[in-house]
Amino acid sequence: MSKYLTIDIGGTNIKYAVMTDSLEFLEKGEIPTPRESLEEFEDTLAAIYEKFKDQDVKALCMSAPGRIDSSIGYFFTSGALGYVSGHNLADELKERIPVPICVENDAKAAALAELWKGSMKGYSSGSVITLGTGIGGSVILGGRLVRGETFAAGEFSGISSVWHKRYNRDDTWAGCASTTSLVGMYAEKKGLDFSEVNGRIFFEAANSGEEDALEVLSDFCDNVVCGIMSLQLILDVQRYAIGGGISLQPILIETLQRKLDELYEEYAGKMASSKPEIVACTFGNDANMIGALYHYLYEMK
Repeated sequence: MSKYLTIDIGGTNIKYAVMTDSLEFLEKGEIPTPRESLEEFEDTLAAIYEKFKDQDVKALCMSAPGRIDSSIGYFFTSGALGYVSGHNLADELKERIPVPICVENDAKAAALAELWKGSMKGYSSGSVITLGTGIGGSVILGGRLVRGETFAAGEFSGISSVWHKRYNRDDTWAGCASTTSLVGMYAEKKGLDFSEVNGRIFFEAANSGEEDALEVLSDFCDNVVCGIMSLQLILDVQRYAIGGGISLQPILIETLQRKLDELYEEYAGKMASSKPEIVACTFGNDANMIGALYHYLYEMK
């Protein structure tokens, strides 16, 4: 049974696990993401490998934010980890980590996981949309992940939500349909400071039937569904799988599907658009590590 070290690099934390190719998690952990320098970041990754090197791991498989050439591990951009931009992380780590190293964009890794053994298995077309600090995205056509000419396909966060004025980052889809915006909408509704609210607090209120929370959820899901409708007019795919921590909330998925049904019922016959299905992703917070493993096993060899 071969073992692989998988790492999911986030802006706040780094998750890691030793896995088998049958998706058995043998050990898991999580540590804060270094924020100061590339040197500190690479030291942290090397230390994670040192912890498990005696277990004869066959490869290091990573997911990370940014526009990444996943065939070689080069970061054109790196999201919140600005110090990685312009670096070939796989190449720079090879002397300290003497096993094959691969890196895939985090949202694309999530899509690969869902294609492999999750919500997109057996589907020829779709999109995985991860709701978090921003909005991670992917496009699946012909049963394959579309990376784009410069590895930037699926960068949904920056899609404008306002088309009648000059482009403004504050008016993007991430600005009105990310988990960050959901928490902000609820804090404003309740007259609270943003720091006093998080997703857990919000969904506790929504699931208990609190009127303010349900109104915010309705508005938020309208924002998400409007984006999905716009994507559907371009992509014409079968289903959208929603990821991120809040996707574990059945009330969210149920509300999104209801809102989409209502939108299509209102505009049926007025637009040349098929109605897709909305589902939750299968793998939740493990998706990026599973997808990074898939990338190594089936795309790097």
